[in-house]
Amino acid sequence: MESRFRGILLALRFLVLVLPAAEAAAQSDEDGQTSLIEPQIERVDFDESLIDTADFEIALYGGYLAVENFDTNFVSGLRLGYHISEDFFVQASYGSSKVGKTSFEKLSGGAPLLSDSERDVEYYLISLGFNLFPGEAFLTDSTTFNTVFYISGGLGSTDFAGDERHTLTYAAGHRTVFTDNFSLDIEMRDLVFDMDIFGKEETTHNLEFTVAVNLFF
Repeated sequence: MESRFRGILLALRFLVLVLPAAEAAAQSDEDGQTSLIEPQIERVDFDESLIDTADFEIALYGGYLAVENFDTNFVSGLRLGYHISEDFFVQASYGSSKVGKTSFEKLSGGAPLLSDSERDVEYYLISLGFNLFPGEAFLTDSTTFNTVFYISGGLGSTDFAGDERHTLTYAAGHRTVFTDNFSLDIEMRDLVFDMDIFGKEETTHNLEFTVAVNLFF
């Protein structure tokens, strides 16, 4: 009985001496870890380009137009736009180009199929667009530009080869907003219209690649 009582006293004495030391060591470790991993975060102010409240835009564009059965030629145009909301916009476009000879004319060496004036291409289009994938492009650690990948589709008319041709158009493009009132668009567009130059009417797909400089107001 006496030996059992002595064992209990020794166990209590061990707990009294050891536990405070263990708690002090654990507290010291926690303080040390807290000081080691405490983050030093500095706020970085970004110079971010925005369109602000400017809903209207005017753009000048240039690039190349590949009319089916003809060669690829330079195209230029003017575009007026209105941003209905953050996602949707409408555009009115005018473009002009001039085609060369067809493959048939080059190979046959015969009389030209079109006169010089009939080789002029002019189109008028109305399109509805949608900003599909907005994003950001970082130029430096403190400068970022808003970007967006957009799609559009619409209707219009193309004056070519002596006729006005009803035109269906759809496009995809990428826009980079450099300042509050200036952006750059890279766009690929398809102008779809019927053509009967070779005697049989067929639907043609005429691809256009352009770069546009946009001003917002």
